[in-house]
Amino acid sequence: MKKTILLASILFLSASCAIGGNSVVAGTAKTVNGGSDWQFANSIESSKSNINGLSISKISFDPSDRQKVFAGGYNGGLYQFDSNANAWKQILSNILIYDFVVSPQDSKTIYAAGLFNDHGKLVITKDGGATWTQIYNDATQNNPVRAVALNPNNVSQIVIGLGSGSVIKSADGGLSWQLVKDFSDRINRMSWQNGSLYILLQSKGLVKSPDFGDSFTQLSTGIGAAAASQAALSNSSSFTYNQFYADTVTPALIYITTSQGLFKTVDEGKTWAAIKLPIQNGQNVTRGIAIAKNSSNLVFTSIGSTIYKSTDGGLTWQTQKVATNGIINYILVDPELPQIVWAGIYGQ
Repeated sequence: MKKTILLASILFLSASCAIGGNSVVAGTAKTVNGGSDWQFANSIESSKSNINGLSISKISFDPSDRQKVFAGGYNGGLYQFDSNANAWKQILSNILIYDFVVSPQDSKTIYAAGLFNDHGKLVITKDGGATWTQIYNDATQNNPVRAVALNPNNVSQIVIGLGSGSVIKSADGGLSWQLVKDFSDRINRMSWQNGSLYILLQSKGLVKSPDFGDSFTQLSTGIGAAAASQAALSNSSSFTYNQFYADTVTPALIYITTSQGLFKTVDEGKTWAAIKLPIQNGQNVTRGIAIAKNSSNLVFTSIGSTIYKSTDGGLTWQTQKVATNGIINYILVDPELPQIVWAGIYGQ
């Protein structure tokens, strides 16, 4: 039975603070030449401080102005980067950010998901981060809101995913909520595109809902067979799913990063192939994944602090090392100039 949860609103105020650290282990790096070299972009506006210690969960462009970029940190805060100032400013503090989404209709409206005071939260700003209002609070402790997705065709429809595996939706912009399904498996990522909702579960893989969570279809069943056939799967009991990218140009094209390599489907999950990467030291835990908007053949993924770039849809790869002892956790490709790429780093 579905449960409706009514929530009271409280106010969050943004505040600027530094994520310190003398040595670069995290934050963001950027290339403007397709990866020939990477430069850290961690300065904080009007401050000598930086975000070197921010473990990046996600990076996203402002849908109305690609000169502005947003970044969230697992260890606290949501930041906005202005290319004109070449620096970040914090627009939300204290909450540990696991995911966020910027409204495609109004970039001043942002939903941020995470953990605050040991409870999962979803907060919203409608003024670009000047003030924040809580619209979801989970009753259980240490159960973060790990993912949030907004229907680009109907921004009143919001779906969130919890660490426990619960999927909860709102049809009225967060005024009321319904429990859709409990997968009993940690939700890692969520995306709403091509008219459907995609959810990536840590152990159970990728599922898709074309009807706002009324039904789900499993898309990643064939990955195990693909891994075994490529001798890529050394221990099936430790296989976990990290991130995915469903292409907007070719909807049936999906990549998934896992604890044991990168996988690709061109028929939306009917068949999968294990993609061979020029790995080093036997490490093949892939994390970030991104495809250029104007070419499905331009693909980026990451292992450790190395970014892998393919210009032929994953047949061959170039390696690009970023000078950090952290992990490249998120990759973002400029929608107009694909030679500009952002890397979000997770500090170990």
